[in-house]
Amino acid sequence: MVRVKAPPIDLDADLIKQVLAHHWRIAGTDLCYLPVGFGDHHWQANAAEGRYFVTVRDLRLDGRADAREQVLLLLEQTFQAVRKLRYLADLKFIVATAPTTSGSVVVPLGDNFALSVFNWLDVQPAQDADGVIAAGLIARLHMASRKHSVPAVVDDFRIPHRSALEAALADLQRPWRVGPFGEHARAEVAAHQTDIRSALEQYDALAAAALTSSRDWCLTHGEPSGGNLVQDQTGAYYLVDWESARVAPPERDLVDLGSSATALDHYREFAESPPARADLLRLYRHWYALAETSVYVMQFRAPHTADNNMVESWQNFLTFLPGRPGSRTLR
Repeated sequence: MVRVKAPPIDLDADLIKQVLAHHWRIAGTDLCYLPVGFGDHHWQANAAEGRYFVTVRDLRLDGRADAREQVLLLLEQTFQAVRKLRYLADLKFIVATAPTTSGSVVVPLGDNFALSVFNWLDVQPAQDADGVIAAGLIARLHMASRKHSVPAVVDDFRIPHRSALEAALADLQRPWRVGPFGEHARAEVAAHQTDIRSALEQYDALAAAALTSSRDWCLTHGEPSGGNLVQDQTGAYYLVDWESARVAPPERDLVDLGSSATALDHYREFAESPPARADLLRLYRHWYALAETSVYVMQFRAPHTADNNMVESWQNFLTFLPGRPGSRTLR
């Protein structure tokens, strides 16, 4: 059976059109859902004045803050900082959000979602097997952010939805019969609970040490490789999906280059920086695995179905669960 990604049932396409018309003056829009990416939902908006890429983010899964209004505020601040740096430093590889008529870049969509708009680009995933292209782009990003100060969100090393993971660890004796993956998730968490707790403890120690100095911090993308690195027909490269941008140690981006010595050497040469710190690379490997584990556990302990997003969530959960064979936590 072929599963096709679809928009959430509680998301009204007519409401999207109304928001586009009211806040961006994009009227008479024909929306075409794009079953691409993971997590966020995307549409191609065809209007008389051109095409746009519309992204809707589920605020319930964001995790950057506990309160909805704070999540929206931080998301707005993040996109605004990226947009400002893109123009201050002429970083054409940054795909920035398009502003509304009032200058904001994030608009609430109902109670659970936030909408942003991007000018349309005809792109495809870039081939970057050794990570050198991504390394060059993030080197430019880091250097530019140290030269041009922008009021961006600073990394506080918070693990999104950590409380959901801790609640799950304390609730392993009762069944999680809330959907097709609930009991399977409980069994996996129970089997690896010692490793999960150990990873949390190690992470906390690494984070406490990292917070003692912010001397070399810069604006980071968060995931500058894989599907976030794209290329247009002229050969130009771009980085997309900037909602996770933070002022943080450069290792936050360098860890995403994997174990490619070629990429790390290219970054060092381009940015004229010292070698990446092993403790910070380890910190962000832990962060990513624990953040992934936390958000998936939260979903599996809530009512859910076996739709395409949840099937992929399950596979990602198994990939990042600390202690499981092949887990990326301690890579």
